[in-house]
Amino acid sequence: MLEKEIATQPRIRQDMIDVPNWIGDVFNQYLICEFTTISRGKPITFPLLFFYDPQTGVFTVTSSILFSKKVDHLRRNSKVSLLLSNSTGSGIGKHVILVQGIARFEDSDLDHGWERFLPYWRKKEPYIDSFLSEREKFSWFWKRIVVQVEPTKITAWKDANLEKPPEVFKTR
Repeated sequence: MLEKEIATQPRIRQDMIDVPNWIGDVFNQYLICEFTTISRGKPITFPLLFFYDPQTGVFTVTSSILFSKKVDHLRRNSKVSLLLSNSTGSGIGKHVILVQGIARFEDSDLDHGWERFLPYWRKKEPYIDSFLSEREKFSWFWKRIVVQVEPTKITAWKDANLEKPPEVFKTR
């Protein structure tokens, strides 16, 4: 199982948000999210590959230090959101899910700290190893910051039907 391949032991959260299976499927199958931070009171959004750990309920994104503005934003405001609305390549139906949460980032080991998420990355982008083999050519791209998000609220529209009220889930 993929979760067992991750080197670190997950911390089981007591306040984890329980969601229906169709939402869990989106968390596990969708490839990218629109990751939003706040800068000077305005939302700033980046498309990013995300990883979800069903054991902890935590979402993870990594970002090259070449695109480190989002970390500056997180230093000032740790509230973030992930919008999952693009089902391309997922093999499942189209849904819209907004995850709001609190982010923390890890930048103590830019060269290797993110590597513990490679099993997740390989699952979503199997060709990643071909890029890793060329790592020396793009060294700055592979210096990566890890951002982990603990959700506080999940708003979900099944079948991407925005005409109907969403299902809303919050921490206990």
